[in-house]
Amino acid sequence: MSDDNFAKGVQWDLSDLYASIDSPKISEDLKLVLEKSQTFSQKYKPSFEALLAEKPSGQNLKLNDLLKDYEEILMIMTQLSAFAYLCFAEKNNPERGAFLQKIQVSLTDAQLHLVFFEVYWTRLDDTTIQNFMKDPSLEKKRHFLEKIRIYAPHTLTEEEENILSIKANTSARAFSRLFDETSNNMTFEIELEGKKSKKNKSEILSLAHSKNREERKKAAESLAEGLKTHTHLLTYIYNMILADHRSILKIRKYNHPMDPINLANEMDQENVMNLINTVKKAHPIVTRYYQLKKRLLGLDELYDYDRYAPIDQEEGKIPFEECKKIVLEGYDDFSKDAGKIAEQFFSKRWIDAEIREGKQGGGFCASTTPNLHPYILVNYTGSLRDVMTVAHELGHGLHQYLAGKRVGILESDSPLTLAETASVFGEMLIFEKILKNQNAPEKRLALICGKIDDNFATVFRQIALTHFELSAHTQGLEKGELSDQAFSDAWIEANREIYQESVILTESYRQGWKYIPHFVHTPFYCYAYAFAQLFVLSLFQKYKMNKTDFTPKYLEMLSLGGSKKPVEIANLMGLDLRDPHMHLIPLR
Repeated sequence: MSDDNFAKGVQWDLSDLYASIDSPKISEDLKLVLEKSQTFSQKYKPSFEALLAEKPSGQNLKLNDLLKDYEEILMIMTQLSAFAYLCFAEKNNPERGAFLQKIQVSLTDAQLHLVFFEVYWTRLDDTTIQNFMKDPSLEKKRHFLEKIRIYAPHTLTEEEENILSIKANTSARAFSRLFDETSNNMTFEIELEGKKSKKNKSEILSLAHSKNREERKKAAESLAEGLKTHTHLLTYIYNMILADHRSILKIRKYNHPMDPINLANEMDQENVMNLINTVKKAHPIVTRYYQLKKRLLGLDELYDYDRYAPIDQEEGKIPFEECKKIVLEGYDDFSKDAGKIAEQFFSKRWIDAEIREGKQGGGFCASTTPNLHPYILVNYTGSLRDVMTVAHELGHGLHQYLAGKRVGILESDSPLTLAETASVFGEMLIFEKILKNQNAPEKRLALICGKIDDNFATVFRQIALTHFELSAHTQGLEKGELSDQAFSDAWIEANREIYQESVILTESYRQGWKYIPHFVHTPFYCYAYAFAQLFVLSLFQKYKMNKTDFTPKYLEMLSLGGSKKPVEIANLMGLDLRDPHMHLIPLR
């Protein structure tokens, strides 16, 4: 790996979860969660069965007690699964992979005793449900219970659900792990200034933002060559992800490949397609911008590896301590409470930022349990874009921290569309701060162009990624397994639609679909980024108009997590998600 490790030594401390993967507490908790799950089934399953059989004994079910016991079990399960995942993310190796698999299998064994609850809850008649919902003590659990009910048409019998749970560890979940192990351990050879070196995925991708055009070109070629060497495996993995998804569609009687994610996001297909089509109608903005950027860069042609080239040719590297200062000041200026929460990620070592071999690429913020705190992983290379990534993940951290403390483990997770709100808003906050402190016109131009590049990546590129997924899933339904050539063709088609003739897509760019983790981990995740960016632009306008009134409302919105429907949460901020014009992008 590169010697320019700008965050060397910045590693998280996972001991708030467990001391190590060898901690005796892990075995104790695995045993405890299995025992509690068995007790849960023995205690509550007979009452549900009696309710379904219309027996009077079913009326003895105390749903509030059930949910308290359920939460207690989920707290232990979440702590175990979060620790296993974070250990694997910080170092992909066989030992950590085996540990992750062990935890997943053990938790599946416990989950088998819990499945009956959600299955039976979807089977109860509406009158029985309404009678339960009259209980005032369930008010804070209402949305959680309602969300289970929306899956009623797609929920199987308890026995069938258990089979799917057991098989999950050897189907899509297994291929996701294989993708991570393969992707995160890739190295890419590149020669810069006469010196050959190997870089990991995060480092090679960061060179797409290099001021040196030759570096950008070589990085793009190196990325493509490295991905090519894994073509067979990556193509097979994605085909298996698609095949597994098709199986789920068939088994659960979904009508469209996007139905599962839309249900989870509490969005309907019409609204999602409105978003996609609105963004596509605005493609002329992208064309005009890249024609302008070509002139600003003084280039005759703009290639794919030039898209993120900085306008400022003197952009320097930012030490991690400076990044920390910039980001914390930005959050603190917005809200003292938000600043205090953000500061803990650094002072209490809830963040892992250094570059190292075997570490998961990219960045994420992982929630744990409400009584603890989230953890952030980034791969910090010293660029301004990485500062924005830290700001982005801290937005997630703020959101998860506030929601966990207020609404608890059942309601804290927001749908993906709203889960990306605080992260994108955090980027906007820090960008505004940096821009405000820069007076030189050429520097301000460079910052604005960089932000436009990022916004395009969040809106237009993410919709292109969704377009690619739709094509891959649709073709898979028609033809079965697809060739790497078919995937690459679909990838180029989706991306060419954005840029038209303003950007020349090279042969190397055909490999780009192979390293996108969302395609593997969460099909159709990507449209949530576009939704969030446009939603945040609307929110940010309100913030600029009246900061004093906006800030407490915004923090209140984050603290609600997933305890209300997205439409209701947006209404609290004075926005109507049902308005077909809310996401319109002006063409002038």
